[in-house]
Amino acid sequence: MNKLEEILKDKFPDTKIVKLKEYTYKIAGISKVRYGDNRSDSDYDEISLNNIDEYGVIYIPKDSKESSPANPVALINQSLQPGDLIILHRGKIGKMGIVGDKYKRRIVGNNSMIRIQFKSKRLVDTPWFVMQYLQLPYVKEYINTYIPSSGSSKRKILNPEVLAELPIPLFQESNGAYRELLFKRKELSIEVDTFQKNLEKLRKTYQRFQESSVNLALGDTQYLEKSASEEEVEIDEIFKMNNQLVKLLHDNTEKLEREESLLG
Repeated sequence: MNKLEEILKDKFPDTKIVKLKEYTYKIAGISKVRYGDNRSDSDYDEISLNNIDEYGVIYIPKDSKESSPANPVALINQSLQPGDLIILHRGKIGKMGIVGDKYKRRIVGNNSMIRIQFKSKRLVDTPWFVMQYLQLPYVKEYINTYIPSSGSSKRKILNPEVLAELPIPLFQESNGAYRELLFKRKELSIEVDTFQKNLEKLRKTYQRFQESSVNLALGDTQYLEKSASEEEVEIDEIFKMNNQLVKLLHDNTEKLEREESLLG
C-alpha cells in the first residue's frame, strides 16, 4: 500500500479504493493535428487551458484567431468530446478543465496536454469528481512525486500511465446531482464575492458621509433632519441584512462540519 492509498483509507475507511483507469476509456497525450502534406481543413478551434470559466469548463474566446490548416484524419482522431478532462503534462500538475458541449466547431488540444476520456456510463458526474479529486493537495503532492524528469533540461513530464494507476475512491454516478451541487456552490461563492465587493463600496460611501458630517451640520437644518430620518431606516435595513448573514454563516458552518465529519 503506497502513501496515497494509506491517506485514502484513513479519510474514506468505508469506501473501496480503485485505480483511475477503472473510470476511463483512455488516458493519453494529445497529438498534433497540423502535420503532413495533406493539411486542408481549418474548420476547428484549438483550446487553451488559459481559457477556463469559473465552473471549470473550457471555452473558446470570441476573438480567437483563425486556425491554421490541419490534417483531416488527425482532426477526426484528435477532436475532443464533451466530458473529456484536459490537463497539462509539463511541470507540476496544475491547470485543468473539462470539455463542454456548446462549441460552434470541432475543438482540439495540443501536444502539451493529456486527455482523460471517460467510459460512456461515466460522462455526467465522474469528470467533475475526478477534477475535484486531482486538485486535492495530498493528491497533487503524490502525483508530483511520481512525475519523472525528461530530457537534458530535466523538465518534468507527466506520464499518462501515472494517472491511469492513480488510487482514487470509488465514485458512483448520480445523474448529474454531483455536478449540479458543484455548480451551485460555485454560484454561491461568486455571489459572496460580489456581496463582499458591494459591501466594501457601501462602507466607503458611509465613510464619505461621516467625513462630510461637519459640513452638513453647518447647512440646511431641514435637510439635516431629513437625512437623519433616512439613515435611521438604512441602519434598520443593514441590521436585518447582518442578522441574515450571521444566520447563513451559522447554517453553512454546521453543514460544512457535517460534511467534514463524514470524511473522518
